[in-house]
Amino acid sequence: MTGYELAKQFDVSAGYVWHARHPHIYTELRRLEVEGLVEGEEAPRGAAATKRHYFLTDAGCAELSDWLGEVSEPARARDAAYLKATYFEFGSFDLVRRQFRAHLEHHRRVEEHWRAHADQLERRDTDLMRRRLAHAPRHAHDAIVAYKVHVYRGLTDRARTEVGWAERGLELVDRLERGSGLAGDVTVAPATPPRNRPAG
Repeated sequence: MTGYELAKQFDVSAGYVWHARHPHIYTELRRLEVEGLVEGEEAPRGAAATKRHYFLTDAGCAELSDWLGEVSEPARARDAAYLKATYFEFGSFDLVRRQFRAHLEHHRRVEEHWRAHADQLERRDTDLMRRRLAHAPRHAHDAIVAYKVHVYRGLTDRARTEVGWAERGLELVDRLERGSGLAGDVTVAPATPPRNRPAG
């Protein structure tokens, strides 16, 4: 594929699990070519222009195999929504509801998107899947499809968990507001500097 085609395909495949901006993809392609992991080949584009197709080299295939053989450490948590929720007492109940509703709506959209993508993969009905299967041995087709479907079913489950967390958060806010006697727009525990700061 050309860099442009790769970037477009990335958006509807690996981009779901590994975010990268298009300029970064082009930068990586150049680095991979310098390292001999991919090879670029010029091809005509229109009457006067050219485009560059990239192919995986033998060294690139070996690097891919080595990378797959490494057991990846799970990423350490770095989630702004959960960090912020740890300190929701510094806001009002109305503010917290807005945060949970935004989280809920986002992850409902994500859940539906990933479910639809998993269904499409299962039907072998994406452009990239058709390309992969056209160049893969017949005995590998089921594995190529099944592993990708498994990834997106897992992402669907993860989004559903986030939806449940936000729904329980909204129930929690209602319960806390009823028990507090405060109006919804009143800050529960205003942030204030310590009264007895050490001298000097």
